[in-house]
Amino acid sequence: MFGSELLDVVIGMVFVFLLLSLICSALNELLETGLRNRAGDLAKGIKELLGKDTGLVEKLYNHGLIFGLYRGTYEEALKKKTLPSYIPSKDFATAVASILGPDSGAIPSADEMRNSIGKIQNAHVKSALLTLFNNANNDFEAFRKGIECWFNSAMDRVSGWYKRRTHIIIFVLGFVIAVAMNVNSISLAQDLWISKAKRDALVGAAQGYLQNHPVPASSSSPPSNGQTSSAASSLDSALKTNIDELQKAGIVIGWKEDLYNTLRNSPKLLLAALLGWFLTASAASLGAPFWFDLLNKIVVLRSSITPGQKSAPPASK
Repeated sequence: MFGSELLDVVIGMVFVFLLLSLICSALNELLETGLRNRAGDLAKGIKELLGKDTGLVEKLYNHGLIFGLYRGTYEEALKKKTLPSYIPSKDFATAVASILGPDSGAIPSADEMRNSIGKIQNAHVKSALLTLFNNANNDFEAFRKGIECWFNSAMDRVSGWYKRRTHIIIFVLGFVIAVAMNVNSISLAQDLWISKAKRDALVGAAQGYLQNHPVPASSSSPPSNGQTSSAASSLDSALKTNIDELQKAGIVIGWKEDLYNTLRNSPKLLLAALLGWFLTASAASLGAPFWFDLLNKIVVLRSSITPGQKSAPPASK
C-alpha cells in the first residue's frame, strides 16, 4: 500500500511538472516568435560561416533561391528583423556554389572555381571552401553537397545557441510562474501524500491526459516561413488549454493572505518556499518531452502493479 501511495504522489508531481513545462514552452515560443530570435540566430550563424567581410552573406540573401523567403530587400529585412528563420540546406549550398561560379550560370571549370575561391579575403572561409572543393575532386555536384554538409554542421551550433537560451528562459519563466501561482514542489508533495482524494484526482487527470494526447504537444519546433501569426495563435490556444488542465486537476496552488503573511514573518518558511519554487522551475526547465515520457512509463508501471502487492516476476524464457 505504501508503494502504491508513493507511486500516485510521483504521478501527480510529474503531471504537474508536465503541464508547467508545456505552459513555459508555449510562453517561450511566443517570446521567440515576437522577438524573431530564430532569424537572428540564423543570420548570425551564416555570418560566422561565410565571414562578415567577404560580401558572400549579402549575395546569399539576395540570391534568387533565398530572396523569396522574406519580404523587401536584404537591408530592409535586416533592419526590421524579418529575415527568414529557416533556410533549406540544399538551397543554401546551391546558392553559395552558384555565387562562386561564373555570372553566366554555367557549371564552372576547376580553374574558374579555384580562382573564385582564391579571391575571398577571409582566410578561414577561403580555407574551408578550398578544402571542400579539393575533397570533391573538382566535381561541382560533390562540391555542392560538401557545402550542404558544412552548412548543416554550422546549424547544429546555431541549434545549440537556441537550446541554451531556451533552457535559461524556461527556467526563469518556471520560477516566475511558480512564485506567481505558488507552485511549491515541497508543499505540493506533502499535500498529495496527506490527501488520498487529491492523489486520486491527479492520477485520473494524468491518465485522461495521456489518453487524449498519445504524443507530447511540442512547442519547440520553429514555424515555417510565412506562418508566424498562425503559429502564435495555436500556441496561445495551447497555453490556455494547459492552464485549464492545471486548474481542473484539483491542485492546491495559489496565494492566500494568511500564507503570504506567514512567509513574510518567517525567514525559515520563506527559504523553504524559495527552495520549493526553485525545484519547480528546475523541473519545468527539463522540458515537456522528458516529463511526458516519464509519466507514460510510471502510469504503465502503476497499471501493472496491484496495490499492496509486488509486481509479478518476469516470465521465464
